Order: sequence, then structure tokens, then C-alpha cells
Amino acid sequence: MAYCTLEDLRNLIPEGELAQLTGETGEMADEAVVAAALAQADAQIDAYIGGRYAVPLNPAPPLVKGLAADLALYHLYSRRSVAPPVRQKKYDAALTFLKEISAGEASLEALGITPSGASREAADLKSAPRVFNRDRLGEW
Repeated sequence: MAYCTLEDLRNLIPEGELAQLTGETGEMADEAVVAAALAQADAQIDAYIGGRYAVPLNPAPPLVKGLAADLALYHLYSRRSVAPPVRQKKYDAALTFLKEISAGEASLEALGITPSGASREAADLKSAPRVFNRDRLGEW
């Protein structure tokens, strides 16, 4: 399940602009191109938050839906090499937030999403005692 849809993108930018970004003729939006951009955005989100939360998030909270839309729109604009500064800023802000989630500096718990159990467990590391130390190698 995608975090945002074609309709969500249509609510953010005019239909004609979406058609120019996706369709080769510029008359209608190419749904396959939009689906590829949405899949790329979903994969980015899952890659960043997958270490802390069970993905895909279902249902996706509005915050994640907005992040997916910002990422997907940036990818669509990048197809034409004309990403406006506002889209670049939103893309950078989305990536920064996802990196903060990944690093544990931000959380989705306020949205009702609980961390997966695996990410909270500490690693149990054990090793054999040291064979060589300063006392045993005194004369060397």
C-alpha cells in the first residue's frame, strides 16, 4: 500500500503541471510514472524508518503521507530537471526528518506508531578473555 496516492498529488499541484511532469505529451498525467515516483518515495521512507518501526505503516499517518508526497513530487520534478526551490526545500526537510527518525532523535510514537521490538533490544556481545595484555608481554 502506497503512503500517498495520485489524488494526493493532484491536491498539491495543478493537474496540468502534473501532466507536464509525467506525460510525454503534457496532456494527461501518466499514472505509471506517478506510481514509480510514489514507489520510490515509499522505499525511501521504509529504508529510513524500517530499522525502528515495522514497515509498511498501515494505515499511514498524515505526517508520513505528507513526507511521501514531498518526496514523490521532488522525484517527478527531477525527471524534467526543473525542481523548484520550494520542492527542493521540502525534499531536504523530509530527508532530514527521516534521518532523525532513523537515528532515534525523532519519533513517530506521538502518532500512535510503536517501535518494533527488534530495534529496542540491546545487542548481547560477549568475547573470550584477552590472551595478550601488557602484563603478559612485559619483556617484548
